Amino acid sequence: MRDYIISCCSTADLTEEHFKARDISYICFHFELNGKEYADDLGKAMAAGADTKTSQVNAEEFEEYFEPFLKAGKDILHITLSSGISGVINSAMIAKENLEERYPDRKILILSLIHISEP
Repeated sequence: MRDYIISCCSTADLTEEHFKARDISYICFHFELNGKEYADDLGKAMAAGADTKTSQVNAEEFEEYFEPFLKAGKDILHITLSSGISGVINSAMIAKENLEERYPDRKILILSLIHISEP
């Protein structure tokens, strides 16, 4: 079996402790607070009552995030939002294509999850 990491976006709405306990890596969306942009703090500022808005991770950020795992000889399973609610999967796919050219022996699998609610 190949060595791999499980990864997701901070939009999974889980705590840092949850990610660490399960050895899940994550890349942070951005949020804006009082006109200044920050990396997602996993809901801490919002829980304290701050007015926030998010923006997605771009392809370059995904490349910078994924590359250390690939350099370490690990494959990547990354789970992200569906294209129906965010364009972040497109950024992840662009990074995947660019990195696969540089790391042809590594695998990057990008999955998007769709939540279907029952009536």
